[in-house]
Amino acid sequence: MHVEQEHIQSWLAGREHWTLGKEVSDGFNDFLSKFPWATSRVLWSEVPHASLYLPDNDEWEDFLLEFSDLPAGRHEFVFVMYSWREPGLVCRTVDALKDIDYLYSSAPGPRYFCGADVVDGVPRPVYGDFAEYDGADEVIAHTR
Repeated sequence: MHVEQEHIQSWLAGREHWTLGKEVSDGFNDFLSKFPWATSRVLWSEVPHASLYLPDNDEWEDFLLEFSDLPAGRHEFVFVMYSWREPGLVCRTVDALKDIDYLYSSAPGPRYFCGADVVDGVPRPVYGDFAEYDGADEVIAHTR
């Protein structure tokens, strides 16, 4: 499983995070399946969205500010899904975005994450506030 891989465990060390069971990933996958799909990704031409490109290392402030205006970016945390058959992670949005290529490095192709709230110490993913990482340099966020 991705969440158990050494590089992920090393990345998580010292960061506030939670591992959520595969039933949460399955629920997120079920939610996503209600959207129009191309072969392996949401068919964004039929879904309201905004596209952002990951910045060079010195331009994160502008990117994070833009992302915070989108539904997925309005949450302090995100749920990172690897597969509907596996557990996922909840971690701080800023941390996940800055290292999204690393978090998904062993899961190539389009990958999905969504905003999450932590209420009384319990993480609660908000499936409707989702985004796609294309596996390269683009984040596409659902805008409703």
